[in-house]
Amino acid sequence: MDKVIVELDSTKGIEQILFLNAVDRMNIIKLEKKDERVKSVLFGKKKNLGVKQVLDCDVMIAFMTNKDFEWPANNIKLMHGDQIIGGDVTDPVKLQEYQEHSGYCVLGNIVIELDKFVKIKSCADSVCMVVNPKPFPYIEHIPGISDALMASPSRFADEYIRSRAQISDKKHCVGSFLLGFNIKNHICATQAECASAKSIVY
Repeated sequence: MDKVIVELDSTKGIEQILFLNAVDRMNIIKLEKKDERVKSVLFGKKKNLGVKQVLDCDVMIAFMTNKDFEWPANNIKLMHGDQIIGGDVTDPVKLQEYQEHSGYCVLGNIVIELDKFVKIKSCADSVCMVVNPKPFPYIEHIPGISDALMASPSRFADEYIRSRAQISDKKHCVGSFLLGFNIKNHICATQAECASAKSIVY
């Protein structure tokens, strides 16, 4: 597990690492379910598939990031049934192009195709925001580690992670992520690390 920490510490933009125990897992599950129940006026339902997959990993860690962290791209999709009507865009140049195009609506870094969105406004089925996981290749080379992935927590879980990490400078730490991975053998070195191992299922 020491090698995992070394890799995370050396990854650009990662500010603070937090091992999560069984209580943390349960609290995050509750907060993610709460977030799913709160529907957005524009985006409707939300399914955070990324967090669910991280919660199913053997080990779960949270880390805080600063502005230098390479934010995952294309992990948010706005879905209406099987149809994609929008998603996140991280490239500032492309985002500006969408903002200047009359066929798109840009909300933050979310780009929506207006013609598709207008057509579904009269439908009974709401839009669903799907948040997918992203591979986390920085630690995949470590012996005993597999299936490493990262996920964006909900705003409720983000606030919880920040409180657990005791973040005082909110402007410096711009975001939090959950990191999950499976272990092929027992590599936990401390009680805190072993507590991060999965003991409950979402």
